[in-house]
Amino acid sequence: MGLVLFPGDGNTGSPDVSWSYTSFGVFRRWLAQAEGFALGEMHSFGGQRPWNEVSTTLAPLLNHPDDNGPELTPNQCAAILPRLQEIAATRSSNGTSTTPASS
Repeated sequence: MGLVLFPGDGNTGSPDVSWSYTSFGVFRRWLAQAEGFALGEMHSFGGQRPWNEVSTTLAPLLNHPDDNGPELTPNQCAAILPRLQEIAATRSSNGTSTTPASS
């Protein structure tokens, strides 16, 4: 289990991704860090900071339940994708890995 991202459009050349729970957790921590906050300080992740105190288009992905949560809507995915691409491009152009390291 974990997370599977796919556009559901039948295009086999599209960016499909699958993570285990552990890898998805690492990925979310990495994204939160890129957005300027620690996921562990957030409500539902061990901290008390409410989600309305951070401004990120990635909130639907970062604050998504690991189990039994609703699927992200196509509109949510469309809003998230540009920011994911920006983060990946920034990391790549800085000469750093575009994939999060396991911790």
